Amino acid sequence: MIDCHLHLHDVCPGDAGEVIGAVRRENISCLVTNGTHPGDWEKVADLARRYPEVIPCFGVHPWKVNGIESDWEEKLGEWLGEFPLSGVGEVGLDRWITGHHPSVQKEIFQAQLKTASTLRRPLSVHCLRAWGTLFECLREADLSAGCLLHSYGGPVEMVKDFADLGVYFSLSGYFFKEGKEEKLRVFEEIPADRHLLESDAPDMMPPPGFVRIELPESGGRPVNHPANLVSLYEAYSAWQGIRTAETVSRMRRNFAGWFFRGDRSRFLSRFPFLTAR
Repeated sequence: MIDCHLHLHDVCPGDAGEVIGAVRRENISCLVTNGTHPGDWEKVADLARRYPEVIPCFGVHPWKVNGIESDWEEKLGEWLGEFPLSGVGEVGLDRWITGHHPSVQKEIFQAQLKTASTLRRPLSVHCLRAWGTLFECLREADLSAGCLLHSYGGPVEMVKDFADLGVYFSLSGYFFKEGKEEKLRVFEEIPADRHLLESDAPDMMPPPGFVRIELPESGGRPVNHPANLVSLYEAYSAWQGIRTAETVSRMRRNFAGWFFRGDRSRFLSRFPFLTAR
């Protein structure tokens, strides 16, 4: 199984060995771990060096644009250069969060779109309440190396517009919570060959029935364990009316379509199980 978007360094700020052991026991073999600002890129890199399951992504999240260092683009290029298999993420636009000026977000986002294009790296994109602006930015960008709209919560009316750009859409266990039926119904309009699954751990806590391993709360908030991804694979399979094994194969194919588009050969030597079936 593949977790296409999470923040492993935030799940386990100390030793990640116990968490990695749990995901290995659950046959989760790939963890796309996203940084959100220059201050956590070293932590993401360290996990990628220590654990072969970890694919690192480096990016500036729209919530982190305030006070960012002037040399952030240079540092981003250095991290992406050190890890040829890495992606650009988590990046994007957000008009829900207050105190983060939309024009600054857009400037930093567009700079990262350019970096991803230049280095042929896939993107993992966040968006809240800025879907029109996001579409304009993506329409003008080069997305030929792949683009994921993670935890897509946009309007159903824009699904075709985004899909025509070649993007992929991921959903998390959170979408199976009571009261989130409308978000799940949007995915009925998204072609199945563009679906991906994510834990977004430690965030996007799924329904109680999805929780396979409990972690202590952090700052009064529950912590989502990456192993809960298994329950999402099972729930997605039931929702789609297919066997879990078929879901695993579908997600491998779709992941290859997103993350391998730039240069498939770079990945298969390290992740041979990800060969599309």
